[in-house]
Amino acid sequence: MLATNNQFCILDEFMCNVCKGKLLLDAEKDEKICSSCGIVVRESNSLSGDIESITEKAGMTNALESTSLMTYDIGLPTVIGNRNVDATGRHIHDPEIDRLRRLNRFTISSNPKMKNLNKSVGEIRRITEIMGLNSLVAERACYIYRKILNKGAIRGRSISGIVSASICVACDDMSIPISIDKIAEIAQSATKKSINHYYKFILRELKMSGKLLNPTYCISQIARRAALTAKAERKALRILEAVQCNPELAGKKPISLAAAALYLAVCEVKENTTQLRIAIAAGITTITIRKRSLEISQILNNLKS
Repeated sequence: MLATNNQFCILDEFMCNVCKGKLLLDAEKDEKICSSCGIVVRESNSLSGDIESITEKAGMTNALESTSLMTYDIGLPTVIGNRNVDATGRHIHDPEIDRLRRLNRFTISSNPKMKNLNKSVGEIRRITEIMGLNSLVAERACYIYRKILNKGAIRGRSISGIVSASICVACDDMSIPISIDKIAEIAQSATKKSINHYYKFILRELKMSGKLLNPTYCISQIARRAALTAKAERKALRILEAVQCNPELAGKKPISLAAAALYLAVCEVKENTTQLRIAIAAGITTITIRKRSLEISQILNNLKS
């Protein structure tokens, strides 16, 4: 039974595995949240039932779809069932039905495209779950990979490299800061050089343009890793808002600008930290932070004068 509660829906049929509390469905983010302990419940078979619609009061319909790009057959398999009955319900005594069933299973398992998708979708799911990315990012990465596969451009190329590059393109499309070094570490069989190569290859094949990340999206991530205060984070956001439209910073890496803004903010609020600490949190060098900091300081001085 579904009951509406503002923007969430109460799933009375399911309980939290930790505290046995009721689950809330957030259809906008496609997440199940426990109403007692607040834990986000992962997708499971118990939560994949037929929930077709949600009341108009919450303004949400078709929250859970039966089809998904996260399955190699998009949730629409063609399988001959185990019951020997026809469409009218009459029993079939023909022994050929067992032979057809075996041939159908063999056809599905021997299809190279299906085998490729099965492997790649599993790899996308594994990498995104380890990195804590939203399921929407995984679905977008699967969509990009399918487009490349349908063009026949994967033959002779590394599946792991194209999978990793697809995740990078999906994160760029959704303005999510991500580190290629971290993806290369998780993917294991793909190097940073190969991911960069296949990233450009995907953009070229799909005629997409690389989306430049806004530096403000990187502030929160760096501040959390460096254990900085919210006061320094707010100050860094104000600094970036003042200088990010300046042409002198065009072409600079967004994460380096965010790290430099955080360092200047920390100096202004007199918080105890070092350049090295922020550099490690941002995945760049202290030399880069010093260069960007000097450039931003000069721009701020010009704006004041």
